[in-house]
Amino acid sequence: MKATPLLLALLFSLPVPLAAQAPKPAEEKKKLKKLDDILTWSKAKQTYDEGLKAFHQAKGEEAIAKFTESLSHIEKYTDARMARGRTYYEMHRYEPALEDFTRVVAEQPDQASGHYYRGLALWNLKRPEEALKALDTAIQKQPRTYAYHESRAMLLESMKQQARALADYDMMVALHPLQPSNIERRAKLLRGLGRNEEADEEERQADQLREAGF
Repeated sequence: MKATPLLLALLFSLPVPLAAQAPKPAEEKKKLKKLDDILTWSKAKQTYDEGLKAFHQAKGEEAIAKFTESLSHIEKYTDARMARGRTYYEMHRYEPALEDFTRVVAEQPDQASGHYYRGLALWNLKRPEEALKALDTAIQKQPRTYAYHESRAMLLESMKQQARALADYDMMVALHPLQPSNIERRAKLLRGLGRNEEADEEERQADQLREAGF
């Protein structure tokens, strides 16, 4: 039977089976990139986890190597950079620790712990004014963290700013009101400020707490 123009038009309008369709290069490239990204993140996460394990086993050099390898896969893997900075810090290698913490706060400026550890590194590098600014920022972002106030109080005392340190001791007592050592530390500061009656009362409170079993 001879094909009519109408029949030919119908034949050519039928959809081509999926198996016969050639894949679009752009779609294939996108799929390959997604797969490559998944594999890269997997490698970065694996070495990061291995670094954490080494860190908790006090294997500092191994932990640093693993975190560095993780960052070689994902340069902006901020958790790995923070962990490497912590490792450097615990090993008293404050310069590279500061470099990592500075990068951390640049990448995640709202992460209070990055500012806190950056402040500690600066303090150990004998840069107290910069350290104080970093600790101020950490407390602004996370105002009810005991360790932040404790570190800032100690730094302020070392800078002979006892009056300002008192505000941090007040917060420490507010956060842990049944901890006698906090009250005693505040009493000592009050006595140094010449506020002896208040210091005496604080010491009595601390003694009473200890007698009560706290």
